[in-house]
Amino acid sequence: MAGDTCRSGGVIDVKVRSRVARVTVNRPEKRNALTVGMWADLRRALEELDDRGDLVAVVLRGAGGSFSAGSDLEGVRSSDPERFGELQELAESTVLRLRDLRSATFAEIDGPCFGAGCSLALACDVRVCSPRSRFGIPVLRHGIVYEPVHVQRLVEVVGPGPAGLLLYGGEEWTPQEAVTRRLVDRCSEDPASALEQVLAGLTSATTSTISATTISIRAHPR
Repeated sequence: MAGDTCRSGGVIDVKVRSRVARVTVNRPEKRNALTVGMWADLRRALEELDDRGDLVAVVLRGAGGSFSAGSDLEGVRSSDPERFGELQELAESTVLRLRDLRSATFAEIDGPCFGAGCSLALACDVRVCSPRSRFGIPVLRHGIVYEPVHVQRLVEVVGPGPAGLLLYGGEEWTPQEAVTRRLVDRCSEDPASALEQVLAGLTSATTSTISATTISIRAHPR
């Protein structure tokens, strides 16, 4: 499977052009909160992209001024515990699938980036946000245990103290705080354009070169 492709119109929108895949979570009316079905669709899309073997980069973003408010917990946890367990399992496996992609991965963040949305962003190799972004993981407020794999990655990136501020304190970080604490790598008025400058350096490289570089980068977690 190669060449430019498009899977538009759904809540998980996928476009591939010049060996770069752009995956958009498209549920802006709910700040791109992911349902069980959306998590399954996202994981399937990531698996299909990884199977191509011709991509140099995958860019994850959200539609309508939100990155993602995380998992859609409305009515699931209290009314259907089994469904809630399925939601958590799918979220965890999808985040791990994103972390394991062979191509370089980028989070293009605009607006709210909360809960499992933060986990998706942290699964990417590079994270760029806009001044409109906000970050938080208010799991304890909702009586939820944040999965150990997500906690481990958070601590790897920001350190145990800042991780505690997000998890224990329920803090909400501004873009400046997120950059200072290394949750994101850069804040730009136009994250898409900022990433285009980085992606321009990838499109002329071979997939094997990108894969080898990606493996080396991920071998040294921050």
